[in-house]
Formats: sequence, structure tokens, C-alpha cells
Amino acid sequence: MRTSLLYYSILLFSLFSCSKNSKEENQTSKETLVGSDKDPNGCIGSAGYSWSQARQECIRIFELGTPFVTYDAATGAMDSTKVAYVVLSNDKSQAEVFYGGTDKPILLEAVSVMEGETMPKLFENNIELVDLIYYRDSYILRYQEKPTHIQTWSAESGLGKELMKKEN
Repeated sequence: MRTSLLYYSILLFSLFSCSKNSKEENQTSKETLVGSDKDPNGCIGSAGYSWSQARQECIRIFELGTPFVTYDAATGAMDSTKVAYVVLSNDKSQAEVFYGGTDKPILLEAVSVMEGETMPKLFENNIELVDLIYYRDSYILRYQEKPTHIQTWSAESGLGKELMKKEN
């Protein structure tokens, strides 16, 4: 009797351990495949793509954008761990700013620059109070006229290189 009870216990344990739980089956069917997460514009976020209003296409901001590091005007400290990316439209009439940690980029419009200006404003958005200026060999992103991010000018890289390119 004892042997048969042990035998039946082992048999029941084997049957229940081999069958799948219905909750596990439901979870597996609800999992999303990587790359199937398209936003309303058709951009695949899991592959690093975001919609660019300036370019009217899905882009990877870390490939097309130029990085600006966080800048503290009071101390002069720069923090390269908190980056904003600027993407120019093909005709350079707009600049789009992608701030880390926010879902909504800010679109800036090009501003006419007067010759001889010492601190020209290149792009601005008067509603969001964000602008991009050039001052002392640096491009500076400002919010309410206070510097937030900076990029050193270079003809070989960054915004300087992008602004010097011929229109596509």
C-alpha cells in the first residue's frame, strides 16, 4: 500500500509538472516582437527610430543629430552624460532639438543673421522660448535666454559641419 501511494504521488507530480500553466500561455501570446512597435508615423522605437518633424522622416537622432552637452553657465561645468541632439532640416530652414528624457522635440525656425553680429541667433522658437546662438566659437542652446547646452564649433564635425554642407 505504501509503495502504491508513493507510485501514485510520483505519477501525479510528473503529470502536473509537465503541463503548461494557462497563465503562462496567455503571457506568451501577449508578448510583443521586437521591431513591431511602430508609432503613428511608422517609426520603430525599439530600433532607435524617432519621427523628425524637420526632416519629415524616421531618424536615429544619435546618427543624424549633433550632440550638445549640458552646460551650467554659473559654474562653467559641462556634463556629457546629459545630451541634447540637434537635427537640421535638409534645407537648413529648421533645427529640431531632441532633449534626453523628453518625448517631444522642439522645432526651431531659422533666423536671418545680420552681418557683424557678435552673438547671432541662428534658430528660435518663440513659443517654447528656446533658441540656438553662436558665441565665442560655440553653439549654445538656450531656454529663456539662459544657456542649457553647448557644442564647440568645428568645421570637421557637429553643427558647424552640418551648416557648411550644401543643400541636398
